[in-house]
Amino acid sequence: MLFILKRFVQGLGVLLGTLTLVFFIFAWVPDPSREIAGQNATEEFIQNFRELHGLDQTVPTRYFNYICGLSPVGKKADGGWGFRAPDLGRSYYTSEPVVSSIKNALPSTMLLAVVAILFATIVGVSIGLLIAVQGKSWWGDAILSVCSLGMSAPSFVVAIIVAWLFGYVLHSYTGLPMTGGMVEVDPFEGPRIALTHLILPALTLGIRPLAVIIQLTRNSAVEVISEPYIRTAKAKGLSQSRILFKHVLRNSLNPVITATSGWFASMLAGAVFVEFVFGWKGMGLLIFKALENVDLPIVMGSTIVIATIFVLVNIVVDVLYAVLDPRVRS
Repeated sequence: MLFILKRFVQGLGVLLGTLTLVFFIFAWVPDPSREIAGQNATEEFIQNFRELHGLDQTVPTRYFNYICGLSPVGKKADGGWGFRAPDLGRSYYTSEPVVSSIKNALPSTMLLAVVAILFATIVGVSIGLLIAVQGKSWWGDAILSVCSLGMSAPSFVVAIIVAWLFGYVLHSYTGLPMTGGMVEVDPFEGPRIALTHLILPALTLGIRPLAVIIQLTRNSAVEVISEPYIRTAKAKGLSQSRILFKHVLRNSLNPVITATSGWFASMLAGAVFVEFVFGWKGMGLLIFKALENVDLPIVMGSTIVIATIFVLVNIVVDVLYAVLDPRVRS
């Protein structure tokens, strides 16, 4: 319990530092009120815009108000005090709460990232373990060579190739569309979940972590297989499957867990191009449009949400480390 509490406090410190850095980076951006309001806007309109978004206050005051707004405890909308939803400000263009925009986009990106990382982890660990057990072979070397290519390929290039190949050239065989969001509107049935739209973006997003996980699993498993306790287990007459899953796999997972946690968090931030190419309406597309429109509250809010998820994922990974290797707790 003390181990988890210590990691949680460390995570809060990292999150506070990230919030501070993000705020002051955007605080030094030139006042966007004139650009957003337009050339024909009156001074009264610009002043009202600056007051609405707190741009008329000093930077320290804005920072204090922003941190207070993120606190889960404070003054609620009805005037009382208690637990409340964090306040990330309002969009410059729609004046809607940033929380509402993120709430609509985050589930799509979370679904995409979870499916992509599950695909990369399950397939990557299986292939990496198989290559390690089989030893040196031509097909193992071929897979590792393809992995190097997969790690170096930019995501937007892979997205275009995958969309063109499976969504256009082979569409008559795959039946997969080139673009589409998580929800589609049927003229007769109304809105419905379209899981077929998830396959190509998840495949594209999972290619790079898949290549990394295959190599990490293979290298880690090769080291474990050469350890003395594996030879002892074989001498005791333990079955191949028991040695593989109870000893080799378990002791090979630490670097894989590290890579998986890092890739999962980066997927939330790095899905911009993939979501844009496939028309997947998630956080990536939301951030892209916000940057295009200089909608800074949306960009700041999205960055903070992604940073929070990153910190939480790392806390979970530390706990998993402690479960797999009790020596980590000390």
